[in-house]
Amino acid sequence: MEKWKLLLTTLPYALGILVVKFFLSYLLNFTGIMEFSEVALVLTGGIFLIGFMLAGTMADYKESEKIPAELACALETAEDTIEQLTYNAKDPSKFNVKEIKKNLLTVGDVILKWLRKQESAETMFQTLNNFILQVSEMEKLGANGGGCGKVMGDIHNIRKLVTRISVISRTGFLATGYALLEVLIASIFIILMISKFKSIISEIIIVGFVSLIYIYMYRLIKDIDDPFEYDISKEPGVTEIPLFPIEEYLERLQKRII
Repeated sequence: MEKWKLLLTTLPYALGILVVKFFLSYLLNFTGIMEFSEVALVLTGGIFLIGFMLAGTMADYKESEKIPAELACALETAEDTIEQLTYNAKDPSKFNVKEIKKNLLTVGDVILKWLRKQESAETMFQTLNNFILQVSEMEKLGANGGGCGKVMGDIHNIRKLVTRISVISRTGFLATGYALLEVLIASIFIILMISKFKSIISEIIIVGFVSLIYIYMYRLIKDIDDPFEYDISKEPGVTEIPLFPIEEYLERLQKRII
């Protein structure tokens, strides 16, 4: 049912445009000032711009799809390195591996909560910094320096990924493109209002169908533009990037700690 949500919530807008057209045509007796066939080129221009905007937002969306898996891999690689560097330390008894893994679990939990808008970015970055400080303390206690450097490299990769998420979420694709698209859609609706149609059936089909397509595609592009727009009170929508790679890794880590 979730896949139909955007379409179903768009239908009232299209029906509203249709009602306005009927009000002008049959209550005010305004039959239009131009034939619809004369303005078909404007619709073609609108389709071209929608295709351009959709292609741009989809490029960011496809990149975003990779990020949860890359985050999960970076966290798990950091865990593997922690195992290795503590095992190969001069005195492994100095290190509480379970406690270190619990702190890594905290890092993953905070990142997940930040993605779901349950934690602030400041808290999330501070948690990453605290883990880096713990790795530095491990090196002082005799952990392998190269291994500690590798863990820090993994945390660096995690920082890059969450910063990229922040940029994608907080910036829209080409604001000037949105401005032109909005003007063009508004112009198309005005054209529909002042166009003549050969019959009432063609009027209903063309006005309703064109309105539905343009409003739906505009809302779809806006929705795809932020694929990390999670709402903690709802299940993720079909355009939000699934977070199951991170969730499943944290479950595996939790089992290994117990």
